[in-house]
Formats: sequence, structure tokens, C-alpha cells
Amino acid sequence: MKKHVLWLALCASLLSVNVSCESDNSQSSSSLGSSSSETSSSSSSSSSDVSSSSSSSTSSEVSSSSSNSTSSSSSSSSSSEIGSDNHYYDDIDFSKTGAQLKSELADLISDHEVHTYNDLWQGYYSTDVDEEGHIIDIYSTSEYTPGKDQNKGSAKKEGDNYNREHVIPQSIFNKRSPMVSDIFHILPTDSYVNNKRDNYPFAEVSSASYTSTNGTKVGSSATSGVSGTVCEPIDEYKGDIARIYFYFVTCYQDKMSSFNSFAPFSKNSFPSLSNWAIDLYMEWSKNDPVSEREIERNQACYEYQNNRNPFVDIPGLEEQIWG
Repeated sequence: MKKHVLWLALCASLLSVNVSCESDNSQSSSSLGSSSSETSSSSSSSSSDVSSSSSSSTSSEVSSSSSNSTSSSSSSSSSSEIGSDNHYYDDIDFSKTGAQLKSELADLISDHEVHTYNDLWQGYYSTDVDEEGHIIDIYSTSEYTPGKDQNKGSAKKEGDNYNREHVIPQSIFNKRSPMVSDIFHILPTDSYVNNKRDNYPFAEVSSASYTSTNGTKVGSSATSGVSGTVCEPIDEYKGDIARIYFYFVTCYQDKMSSFNSFAPFSKNSFPSLSNWAIDLYMEWSKNDPVSEREIERNQACYEYQNNRNPFVDIPGLEEQIWG
């Protein structure tokens, strides 16, 4: 009996020692696991910090590079992003201003192909026809089919036909070439309204004696500096008209002194425009910015006679010359 009791006591003691060992092993394992987890966390954190630092540094460098690239691109946009070729203005020094810049542009754009006056009818198919196949008319809401409705004799009312409108009247340069057939300033317009406009300068009207269907006015001048009868285009085309004038007096600056007197002009190579015309046309150009329609027409004119209107290609260029 005593031996049996001693045997049970020994077994209980051994069992207690085994449980204690397992508990210690478990705690040791748990501690190692915790240590491993912390090491992993530390490694992950370190990796994350390195990644973040690297990413931030790379991002900063890329951003800086991108910024420098954008700045470089912006400085060259005036010469390399124009039209479809695209190096038309590569030889122009756009750091110049006033008469110097105007003269450089004159040398460039005056070198163009000269067509006959009759060629304009065909040219209009590419320069002045809308998506519906109608003539784009700055004076009227009438719809004209190219060719079919052109120049059918004297127009008795608006909507009879369209003809060729010299934005700068041909009487000013005595119908001389190349001005007489330069498509940049000769637009297809309603014949009747064209006749009403006559050779009056473009300015603002105080009291209209005639108003076309689209709102073009002919009447007494409201513009300080010019008196008598003037023609005022609708707001949608005021900027277009202004940029045509900027083009004309730049392209033909060497001929300005030989032109007949015309209210918007000064008879010199610079500034070539009278003070009131500079002020008004620059205001018109600012309030009616270059449109997609003008951009498309400029490209079509380039393909027709191989020169461009820089005041359409480079919005605000007039400020650099006359501002």
C-alpha cells in the first residue's frame, strides 16, 4: 500500500514537470513569434519608408522634369505647334516687339503664291464652306450653295446671291496684285449686304441706316477718331475682321505709303494703322478670341496660297506689336 502511494506521488510529480516544460516551451515559442513579428514589422516599415522616400524622390524628380519640359515646350510653341507642318515660324525671333517683329513677319507672310481673282471661286470650296455644304457668310443668314449661287448679277435684296467681299476695299490699292486676289481678306458674302457695306471702314455704329438679317449694321460712326458712315459686323466676327486687318497691314506694310487714304490706315510701314483702329481692333480681337472656324480657315488658306495669318496662329500677337 505504501509502495502504491509512493508510485502515485512520483507519477504526479513527473506529470507536473512535463506540463511546466510544455508551458515554458510555449511561452518561448510565443516570445520568438512576437520577436519575429516585430522584426517583420520593422523590416516592412523600413521597406515602406525606403519605398516612400524613393517614390517621393522619383515623383519629385519627374515632376521637376515635367515642369522643365512644359516650360521648354511653352517657349517653343509659337514656332513648332502651328498648323500642320510645323516649322513655319522657325526663323521668326519672337523676343522682338513692335516694328522689328512686324517686319520679320512681313518678310515671311508676303512670300506667298499669287492666284487670279477668278481663282477665288474655287478656293472658297475649301476655305468657306460649312459642314452642311453652305457658304459661310459673315454678313447674312442666307444659305448659299457654292458655285450654284455665286455672282448671279446685281442683287436686288438680301439672299439673291453671294459674291467676293474685299474686307479692305480694292479701291484703296487700286485693284493691284497681289492684294486684289489675296484670299485672307476676300470673303464670300451676300451680294446685297456687300453693296450696302460699300467701302466704309469697320467701326461701331451709333445709329443704323441698314441692318442685315444677321445683325450687321451700316450707319453713322460711334467710334471716336472716325466720322461719317461705317460698317459694324456682329460680335461673332469682330475679332475675325480685326485679325484680317492685322494680317493685311503686316503682309503689305511696304506698300502702305502708296495706298489711297483710308480711315483705319496710316501711310507708313509702322504702325500702318491709325490710333483709333489700333485701339478698336485690339479690343475686338480680345473680346472675340480666335475660333475653331478661324483656325480651320487659316489652314485652308495656307494650303491655297502657301502663307498664314500669324494673328490667328498666335493669339495675342497684336499686343506684342501694337500694345
